[in-house]
Amino acid sequence: MRRRWSLAIAGVILILAGGVLAYLTQTSGGIRIVDWRFAGSTGDTMSALLYVPPNATPDTPAPGILAVHGYINSRETQDGFAIEFARRGYVVLAIDQTGHGYSDPPAFANDFGGPAGLAVLRSLPFVDKNNIGLEGHSMGGWTVLAAANAAPDDYKSMVLEGSSTGEPFAADGTPGWPRNVALVFAQYEEFSSLMWGVERARDVTQSPKLWALFGTQGPVEPGKLYGDIAQGTARVLYTPAITHPAEHISHEAIGYGLDWCRAVRRARPRIKSGSVRRSARSSRLSALLPS
Repeated sequence: MRRRWSLAIAGVILILAGGVLAYLTQTSGGIRIVDWRFAGSTGDTMSALLYVPPNATPDTPAPGILAVHGYINSRETQDGFAIEFARRGYVVLAIDQTGHGYSDPPAFANDFGGPAGLAVLRSLPFVDKNNIGLEGHSMGGWTVLAAANAAPDDYKSMVLEGSSTGEPFAADGTPGWPRNVALVFAQYEEFSSLMWGVERARDVTQSPKLWALFGTQGPVEPGKLYGDIAQGTARVLYTPAITHPAEHISHEAIGYGLDWCRAVRRARPRIKSGSVRRSARSSRLSALLPS
């Protein structure tokens, strides 16, 4: 009996110690994470996690990022991107697409919820409306492309992770649309044929559909800057040696997105020790959020 009690007490101590250690090792700079609901374009309920860094206030509005997950995923899938953007001073709105997570069905409705997400992000008084970026993984890429198509002047740059312009669910990409886009397309993607019309993902550089986006007449060179950021025509391709789902957690894939948005927006890094608080709306923050 004594041995069993000893094991139980040791287990409780390990749990408590692990919790304290996890708390002490957070490096998010005091970012608040708000579980939020807002009205979509047809009055439907949309769900999101809103990441608010301490530098974002109505007096000092911060750059914003609309981050969107892929098919049969949810807002939490974007945590890798959202946390790292927020640590660098961005306000991040990670939405559940329509018909996913806590957002009302059906799936695919209302352009996946992308235009509504962009509109509500721009409505926040602590977000710099002239400094908005869009980031989406897989079908989330088509979601942010729908937002860009609906409001072509309301964002500054875009990161497509394992996604594509054009059919089946987006407008065709051109050298001028979307604005300032980085494509992160892994060498072992599962959907290269659907997205870019090539059998093997590592051959995406040979895709005529990609050439149309980059304005080239031949293979696109990974890592090379095409176009002009000031004109909104910049393009870059990154091809990490990972799979489609690994882009969610890959330091390399996430890092490319961070680097691109920093290059376009010139947002200053803001990385400090502290703690992340995931909670219901605080009274001060909720006063600034549209109902």
